[in-house]
Amino acid sequence: MKPLNAPRAPRQAPGIFRPLAALAALATLTVTGCASVDGLRTGLPSDKAPAATEAAAPAPASAPAPPVSQADGNAGPRARRVAQANPAEDPADLPAAELTPQIIFQLLASEIAAQRGQAGSATATYLSLAQKTRDPRLARRATELALSERSLERALQAAQLWRELAPGSSLAAQTLETLWLSTGRFGDARPLIVQRLERARADGSIGEVYEQLQRNLMRGADRAAALALLDDLAQADPQVPQARLAVANLAHAADQHDRAALEAGKALALRPDDEGIVVATARFVQASSAGTAGAIRVLQAYLTRFPKALEARFQYARLLASDGRTADARREMELALREDPDSPAILFSLAQLAYQNKQSAAAADYLKRYIGLSDSVPRDNNPAYLFLSQIAEDQNQLPQAIEWLEKVNRGEQAMQALLRKAVLMARNGQLEPAREMLRNTTAPTNRERVQLIAVEAQLLRDAKRAPEAFDVLDKALERLPNNPELLYDHAMAAERIDRLTVMESSLRKLIQVKPDHAHAYNALGYSLAERNLRLDEAQTLIERALQLMPDDAHILDSMGWVLYRRGQHEKAAEFLRRAYALRPEAEIAAHLGEVLWAMGRTEEARKLWADARGREPDNQILKETLARLNVAL
Repeated sequence: MKPLNAPRAPRQAPGIFRPLAALAALATLTVTGCASVDGLRTGLPSDKAPAATEAAAPAPASAPAPPVSQADGNAGPRARRVAQANPAEDPADLPAAELTPQIIFQLLASEIAAQRGQAGSATATYLSLAQKTRDPRLARRATELALSERSLERALQAAQLWRELAPGSSLAAQTLETLWLSTGRFGDARPLIVQRLERARADGSIGEVYEQLQRNLMRGADRAAALALLDDLAQADPQVPQARLAVANLAHAADQHDRAALEAGKALALRPDDEGIVVATARFVQASSAGTAGAIRVLQAYLTRFPKALEARFQYARLLASDGRTADARREMELALREDPDSPAILFSLAQLAYQNKQSAAAADYLKRYIGLSDSVPRDNNPAYLFLSQIAEDQNQLPQAIEWLEKVNRGEQAMQALLRKAVLMARNGQLEPAREMLRNTTAPTNRERVQLIAVEAQLLRDAKRAPEAFDVLDKALERLPNNPELLYDHAMAAERIDRLTVMESSLRKLIQVKPDHAHAYNALGYSLAERNLRLDEAQTLIERALQLMPDDAHILDSMGWVLYRRGQHEKAAEFLRRAYALRPEAEIAAHLGEVLWAMGRTEEARKLWADARGREPDNQILKETLARLNVAL
């Protein structure tokens, strides 16, 4: 069953007044001073040229999209159809006005300006002409042009005039309503909404109106005010499930999650067999105080009645997985797969669940079934290839992992696959071929060029060839001297070979190029603290890093370390405990343990170090700390 709140295909506003159509739309005006409009058409720009309308340039979320129907568009030869679709703008009801050469020139000039991206001046001209001629079609075109330039206030001015000139036009009313809502003028919009709801109750479209109203209200910034308006309006329609679901969506957006769950439950009670509503209800319940367990109960009850509801079962399985019940989730996915054996989403989800349960062989089987689906089933095989490569790598089957990566052949994933392939080749004893592959790869962007360089340097560092890694980065900086990623990697490479002056120079340049690079401040500050140099400056640098990233474990570790160097042991321990709680890594444990040791809390330090060594027995910093303090564990 189709969800009530399923997104609909956006309607396009065809635009009435293209250069030719602009004249044709005024053909019903009283013509003086000119033999005929048709006589002017020769040599004018083609009607096929795109109009500078909202349809041609979709507005951002803050800009409303007026609900323009296909039948209401394009004048010219279609003028009769326009008139029939919108009786208030029938030629018989239009004002008698002169189509003077001056007006013709202004219309043509405006359309040309709009096509050249100068919609502002075109809007002003159309608005002025609409006020002069009292023709609603010109006001409508002014509205379209204002929307194309993302000018809500100007669009609102034009739409108000359009509504004034065509009081019987539902299109004008809806456009004005949408603009008022988008600009937060709920009081102005309300009478129009009330009228539209009254008409919808009569013609049976009440559900669609609530869906559209919700979408329009969601565009605004003040979700609480939008919810209050919709809540008040929806009280008149307590038996309309779309009304309840619209309120639920806005309540959720306003972070009133319990209210959202309550309203969605009301919608479900009104239409208990609707799969779309039950899935939406589960989503709102999960965000509420009832949590995942409550959402599971909602879907469980529905599936008891409708066991073949695939979407509900799929979402049920996902909730079970998020609740840590991976075996149950897999069972539910298997049931869904029996109903839809060619579902890419179900197959891929089953692969993920099997992998989480450490059933790599089963995960690989699901992925191969995914890849082997008919060409008529739309899917992207690249994620499956990457997944299969990871499974092979886990099993230390490096040649097989490389083969899977070679199948990824497009987009950003192709570059990531190539970079991973280089890493695996190096691990498989093919360092130089991996470097050659990286160097021979054409990268279309600087970002990808930097990725290729960074991986080559990393391969050399992993191979204990730190001077060569530094040289690779040093040469790269000659081509891209201000690249932040290269500057940082270059600094770290310089530090590894004790070129501390170069390291400091690169980090200071990085700070100059990217003043909000927290890790640059941290690296420089920590480097000074580690060498017990310029501790005031070191602390200032690390404090700046903390301002930028207050919850970063490594920066907290640096702050603890510089405070320790300054003899502030209690404060140092406080920062280091916070860091260790966030990331229980051996290096942080080494620092915290040393501070505790200096404070005389030796047993606590020993226990901390022992735990860290158990997790990371080869950590070099921990080994050096224990050796320097002459501690045997």
